[in-house]
Amino acid sequence: MEFDNLITSPFGLGEKLILELLKKGESVFAVFPTPKDVPMSFLGKKNIKYGFSKLDQDPIFEKILPKRVKHVFHIFELYSGKFPRVFKANTLATLLLLEWSRNAGVESFIYLSSGEVYGDGTDLDESKSCNPHGFYATTKYHAEMLLRFYQRLFRINTVRIFFPFGKGVEQGYVYELAKAIKCGDKLNGRYDRITPTFVDDVVMPLLRTREQLDSNIFNVCGSVVKADGLAEEIARIVQKSHKELETGRHCLVGNNTLVREKLGYIETALNKAIDISFEAFE
Repeated sequence: MEFDNLITSPFGLGEKLILELLKKGESVFAVFPTPKDVPMSFLGKKNIKYGFSKLDQDPIFEKILPKRVKHVFHIFELYSGKFPRVFKANTLATLLLLEWSRNAGVESFIYLSSGEVYGDGTDLDESKSCNPHGFYATTKYHAEMLLRFYQRLFRINTVRIFFPFGKGVEQGYVYELAKAIKCGDKLNGRYDRITPTFVDDVVMPLLRTREQLDSNIFNVCGSVVKADGLAEEIARIVQKSHKELETGRHCLVGNNTLVREKLGYIETALNKAIDISFEAFE
């Protein structure tokens, strides 16, 4: 059986993407760590099949994935943890999925990378050079380097998302900040200004990458905000007073002109996005 889409993470952004594809009547093959991880929102849905594998543990894709797929959305990543596990999740799993794709009739491969590959800077567009600082960012950058060796086989679009947050996103800078505020922990931050991205705004641009006739890199990010201002917004919705955020001197501010012009990216206002994301934050 040929599937229209393969999605490697069914959580957060991946879940929203799957539900939108099913609404369109497209078939989806989703990869879950274990059967118990299948969300209630998928039960009873037609046109979806599951495979089970932990992508941070040397997956053997030939045993779990279908024979034929048109479009791959490689959403899965690991933001923190022991270095070997993060490398396997972010870099090795990408290489193994690329190898599987060459024999699966894949037409387009969409890779969710990170704005953190730039290191720091302001008004960062897709032409800026990369200088990743942390281990997570380095593994994402190394995965991007592998993509170039497969571009002659299928279209590859790299989406560099800056500081993603939203319901179901349980890792990353914004989530860790919210968790610290909720728990009353001391707030330390590397950044002074960032461009956080509400994942609900990313779904439609991701779908439109399939329409691109060549390979591209797209920055996806919201508007610039001071890190302490973001902490204030989160504290407001989780109804917690918070300790002063010790911000760093670094800025990581993306330029989203290209994704707005080519993929129709539209940004939700930050206060509304924070309300939606953290109104029931545990």
